[in-house]
Amino acid sequence: MIRLNDLLGKIRETENISFSSVHTPDRMVNRVEFLTTDTVPDTETLYLVNGRNTLKNHHLQERILELAEPALILTDKTQELPFPLILAQGITDIKQLFSDILQRLRFEEQIQFETNELYHLLYVGKGLSDIVLYAQNLLGRAVSVLDAGYTMLAVSPMMRELPFGVESSDAGDFLSEQEVESLRRLQIEQQIYQHTQAFFIRTEDHPDTNWIFCAIRIQHVMSGYVAVCLPGKADATEHELRLTSVISDICAVEMQKHDFFAHQTGLQYETFLTDLLEGRFTNLSMIESRFKVLNRHLGKFFCLAILYCSEPHNSELFNERQMASLRNTYPGSMSVVYKNNIVLLMNQDTPVLLRPDLIRPLAQFALQNHLKVCLSQPFADILKISIFYEQAQHTLELSDLNSPDQLIYFSTEALPFYLFSKCSYEELETGIHHHIFQLRDYDREYHTEFITTLRAFLTHNRNVTQTAEYLHVHRSTLFYRMKKIEELLEVDLSDSHLLFLYELSLQIWGYLSR
Repeated sequence: MIRLNDLLGKIRETENISFSSVHTPDRMVNRVEFLTTDTVPDTETLYLVNGRNTLKNHHLQERILELAEPALILTDKTQELPFPLILAQGITDIKQLFSDILQRLRFEEQIQFETNELYHLLYVGKGLSDIVLYAQNLLGRAVSVLDAGYTMLAVSPMMRELPFGVESSDAGDFLSEQEVESLRRLQIEQQIYQHTQAFFIRTEDHPDTNWIFCAIRIQHVMSGYVAVCLPGKADATEHELRLTSVISDICAVEMQKHDFFAHQTGLQYETFLTDLLEGRFTNLSMIESRFKVLNRHLGKFFCLAILYCSEPHNSELFNERQMASLRNTYPGSMSVVYKNNIVLLMNQDTPVLLRPDLIRPLAQFALQNHLKVCLSQPFADILKISIFYEQAQHTLELSDLNSPDQLIYFSTEALPFYLFSKCSYEELETGIHHHIFQLRDYDREYHTEFITTLRAFLTHNRNVTQTAEYLHVHRSTLFYRMKKIEELLEVDLSDSHLLFLYELSLQIWGYLSR
C-alpha cells in the first residue's frame, strides 16, 4: 500500500510521465488493474484505461458513481465524464506502465511486511540486539546501532567480522578512536545530524566498504545512529535505505522503553556518563579513551552535584539552553538527566574545594529552577564514581526528609547519617556506648539533666563558656554537672577518645529517635 501521490512520483521518475488533475493525492493504493466494462470498482485500486471507449459504458459509469469516494482512474485521454480522472501525458506503453506499478506495489508490500516484523520485535524481542540481528537477516548486511557518544549499543555478527571499528572492554563495545576521528574529518558525523532519513556515502578511509547511516532521534533530538556496511562497489538500494530508516525509528522506540530520560538534551556523552554512574567501567585507560573521543579532558579530581527536581518531566528544567548554562559555569564538566535528576560531573586538574565561589553559581541555578542540590564528597578515583553517586543520592534523600527547606546539602556533613542508614536499627543500637544508657536511666530516676548537659558540651566544641550560655546556667553549675557525670561513670571527661565515642553514640541515638 502506498500513497497515490508517492506512487505517481515514482512513475514520474522512472517513466518520464507527467500528471495533471490529480485528485485525492493522499489516498492509499493497494492494487492496480486494467479498467474493463465488467470491472466492479473499489476505492483502493488504481485503474488504468486501455481503450477510449471503456469509460463510455453506462453500466460502468453507474458503478463508479456509486462509490463513496471518487475512483482512481488513470488515463491519457481527456473525456467529459461525471467523475474525475487522473490525466497522464507521455505514456508510450500502457502494459509496461501496469507492470511497473505492480512491481512498485509489491515492493511496498514487502517493505510493509518487513516493517511490521521489525515493530513486532518491540513486543517479543530482547531489545536492540534482536532488532539488529533481524535487520542483518533482512538486508544481508552488517548492522550496528550506536548512541551519540559512540557506544555500540548493538552489533550484528557480520559487523563484528569487520577488521576495524569495534573496540571492546569490560564496559561494552565502542567505536574505536580512529573511526570517530574519521567520522569527524570526513564530516560524516555532521551529515548524520543533518539528514532526517537514511543516506548512502562512500568513505575514502575504507575503500573496500560503503555505508548507510541514519540518525536515531528521540523527541527530535539526535540520540544515536544506525550504521549499515555495504561491499565497496555496491550502491545502496532503495530497499536498504528505506529499511534503514525504519530500523532507526524502531531503535528510537526501543531506547525510550528502557531509558526515557537518557537523551533529553542530546549531548554526545550522556550515555557514557550514565555508564560511569552505573559503574560499568573498570578500566581507566578505556575511560581516558572515551573522554578523548568525546572531546573532553579527563582531570585528576572530581565531584558530583545531584540536582533534585520535583517538577513534571516536561519541565523547562530539562531544555538544552539551561543545561548548557550550567556546564559553562563549570568548564570541563558533564551533565545528564539521570533518574529524573540532573547529575553534574565536575572534572578538573586541581582538587575540588567546596568553597562559596564554587557553590554559589550552583545554588543560584538551583534557586532559579526550583531545585535542591546535593554535593558528593570530592574524589580522585574516577573508577569509584558510582559509589560517590550512590552516597550523594542517598544523602539527598535523607537530608530532604530532615531539612525539607534547605537548598544545598553536602555528603560530607551528612556522612554519619549516611553510614547509619546502611545499618539496621538493632545494629545501630548496639553501637551506642553503655554509659549513654546509664546516664539516661539516671536522669529518669533522679530528674537530672546529665544527657542534655553532655550533648550540649559536645555540640559546642567542648567549650565550657559556650555550653553554659547555651544551657542558661552559671559556669560553676556546668562544672558541678560535669564532675557528677565523671563520678557516676567513673571516667575522665578530658579523654578525647571517650568523648568521641560519646558524641558518636549521641548521634546514633538522635538518628534512631527521629
